[in-house]
Amino acid sequence: MKIKENSLLIGSFFVPFTILIVLWIILDIVPFGNNNLLASDLGSQYLPFLSNFKSFVEEGNLTFYSFSNGIGDTIFPLSSYYLLSPFNLLTLFFPHEQLPVAIVWIITLKISCIGMSMFYYLKKTYIEVSPFTWIFSTAFSLCGFTAAYSINFMWLDILILFPLLALGLQKLWQEKRVTLYVTILFLSIFTNYYMGYMTCIFAVGYSIYLYLKLSAAPSILGFIKEGKIFFISSFLSGISTSFILLPALEGMMQTKKTDFNLLTFLPYPKFGLSFFSQFGIGSVDFNLRLEHLPTVFSGILIILLFLTYFLLPSIPKKEKKLSLFLILFLFLSFWIELINTVWHMFQSPAGFPYRNTFIFSFIVIKFAYEAFLRLQTDEKLPLSAPLIYTICLMGGYSALFLFNKNFILSYSYSVISLVLIWLYYVLLNHRQKAEKGTALWKIFGILLTVSIFMELGLNYWISVKEIPFGNQQAFEQNYKKQAAILAALKKKDFERFKQTIISDEAGYTEKNNGYNDSILYGYAGVSSYTSTLHSDTQDMLNDLGLYQKNDRRIAYVDDSQVVNFLLNVSYQITPFENTFREAVSIDGQTVGYKNPEAVGMGFLVSEEFANVQLMEDEPIINQENLLQALKPEAENYFKPVQKTNETISPDEKTVLLETITAASGELYFYLPNVSWSSTESFSVNGKKIEPNVYIKTNQLFNLGYYTKGDKVTLTLKSRKKINLEDMELVSLDQRAFDAVIASKRNKAIDLRWTKMGELFGNISVKNEDQLLYLSVPYDKNWLIKSNGKAVEQIPAAGNLMAIPLKEGTHSIAMVYRSMSYYYGLIITFATIFSFLFFRYWLYIKKKRELNKC
Repeated sequence: MKIKENSLLIGSFFVPFTILIVLWIILDIVPFGNNNLLASDLGSQYLPFLSNFKSFVEEGNLTFYSFSNGIGDTIFPLSSYYLLSPFNLLTLFFPHEQLPVAIVWIITLKISCIGMSMFYYLKKTYIEVSPFTWIFSTAFSLCGFTAAYSINFMWLDILILFPLLALGLQKLWQEKRVTLYVTILFLSIFTNYYMGYMTCIFAVGYSIYLYLKLSAAPSILGFIKEGKIFFISSFLSGISTSFILLPALEGMMQTKKTDFNLLTFLPYPKFGLSFFSQFGIGSVDFNLRLEHLPTVFSGILIILLFLTYFLLPSIPKKEKKLSLFLILFLFLSFWIELINTVWHMFQSPAGFPYRNTFIFSFIVIKFAYEAFLRLQTDEKLPLSAPLIYTICLMGGYSALFLFNKNFILSYSYSVISLVLIWLYYVLLNHRQKAEKGTALWKIFGILLTVSIFMELGLNYWISVKEIPFGNQQAFEQNYKKQAAILAALKKKDFERFKQTIISDEAGYTEKNNGYNDSILYGYAGVSSYTSTLHSDTQDMLNDLGLYQKNDRRIAYVDDSQVVNFLLNVSYQITPFENTFREAVSIDGQTVGYKNPEAVGMGFLVSEEFANVQLMEDEPIINQENLLQALKPEAENYFKPVQKTNETISPDEKTVLLETITAASGELYFYLPNVSWSSTESFSVNGKKIEPNVYIKTNQLFNLGYYTKGDKVTLTLKSRKKINLEDMELVSLDQRAFDAVIASKRNKAIDLRWTKMGELFGNISVKNEDQLLYLSVPYDKNWLIKSNGKAVEQIPAAGNLMAIPLKEGTHSIAMVYRSMSYYYGLIITFATIFSFLFFRYWLYIKKKRELNKC
């Protein structure tokens, strides 16, 4: 019997595994084809983060800080949100260029493990298992959440742990055994604290359900008294993750996720009858990933049996009422905006909504399995179950047709769903009528099982088939080429790069803006796209002219000499020609250019430099003020062009601007609040300007180098009215700017960066009371020493760092220490000892109770 159960458990892994392998073959996905999953956030975030994780482990870096993370930031919030899954270790067996293949295997293994975990829960909870149990375990592994969000694969670990968490709660309330619950809750928070937070809310609701189910005379005081073990073990398990939570919380508090939208805290319903359409197949695909109804699909048969659970007379009314309470508890987390916001850590999701739907699917499957077991006896499947299901589904589809047509993928899916309801009803009924163990009984069972597996596979195929798959061969070739160029250009330990890659050449079907290329290739960069982006750093870069699409992105779209100077962007790697820069490396269409204005990671400045306050949405003014603070001049460094002609069409949607440059140097164009997505064309002297990165508004353009007196004609056509009132078109006086560069070249510091997370370098100060400006973001966690003595840092140029120094030679040493991590580590160790004491107390208490008996 034990061997059979273990075989069934192993089979629960291989059923979804086989379904996925078949789908990958059909879709030509690696390693069975040339398509990869590099789309959406998987291509722009998760792949680079996994690449960074692989490099971090292989190179033995022992630091909490990374200069590949934007212009530099702690990696704790990023790691704790994206990288703590043990499945990520699989990347160590693949070269960097084949990480997209590793990702497919990670997704496949995770989904397969979900099936095995669910089977284990059903076996331990209900004892009775059979090959039919695979239907229910596979339904959870390929539920609506998985179908919609599997490319967000860092969320899949929680589905593996969740059935074990529920089992742990059952053991806690029924047997007063806490080890499983405490362990799984710890792992849930550890692997992804965001999803772990949701399981904590569920644990409270499920505990209330279990208490009411077990108690003969339930009361609030009774729940508090009986729940002491639950509250203590939950608290200890939760704070035992402090070594992860505290630094993650510290990092997240520095992002813009601390901004709250009051509208998301209003108790209004988010949807109507259209919700019921989600109980049919084909309710969501890649194009609906950012906005859709709750993805609660778990299989047609599962919903049919779930409805049957409430219709079977053998199930006590009290049990049905408690089950209904649990379902409504979860349903309200989708339906009411206020409750939905609370479930999502008090932030309404920006895309990928209803991230807790897997919990609803789990409970539905649980009750469906109970109904299935009762149907194995003398219970009959009531006709009212498929009738109710049909009415609800048709009502949901009708509501979709009337109010949410954009959510309808195909009307044929609704027909298939309705047919399957009655097909399963017929198969179940005929199987019940057939004598158990006969050939007919087995045939109906096989037909039922195969149909359900095909249905679940079909639903998953619908959800992923519209993904704009990447080209794996092109990705590998481009990765190797870019990595070789970067390796050839890296002359020093620490200098920044600006890299531009054409999406098509890199193997991406959709537009990839390369926000995290610095993380992917392992160099110090500028752009960034993460949910953990430091808000002050983002605002500073935006004020200097970089493009900010939203609270999670900052992109160095166009070239700026002042930005290169301030941030030490030493090289540009681009497929576009730049005649004003020295080409130092050429590989096919890709060229590496040296930026002569990048003199070092820091240089000496006067105290006035730290007093410059950056103005919001004024990049030209901000750059001018910083240059004046470095080397005061009677004339501006940025000189406006002379307008000779300005022609605006009657509808104000076309502008022709003829100008003459006032200085020799690069020409910068800034037109705030224009909708670039509505711009039909933008050209300079007849040459079309097309940014390689998607931009929406507020972008500082570099139009190229022009000598003084050159005629420059701008033509701008838009589908909306163009307002030139706040336009700036200025030349950076190259002679004056070169003088600034020359004045700082001998006062610059070359910092070296070690794998231990240390920065060090030497600088000589000839005048008293000078500041050493460093292009390192201001962060109180830096411990800075000059000649072995601690020195304070002050913010400069927005959110960068400056160190006051006296006259003399200084040996600068900096190390990043995450104090919140150390505090969290102390709390974690204290919690472990507390838990061991708590376990011992439970053991003594149980022993005394047995002695009394």
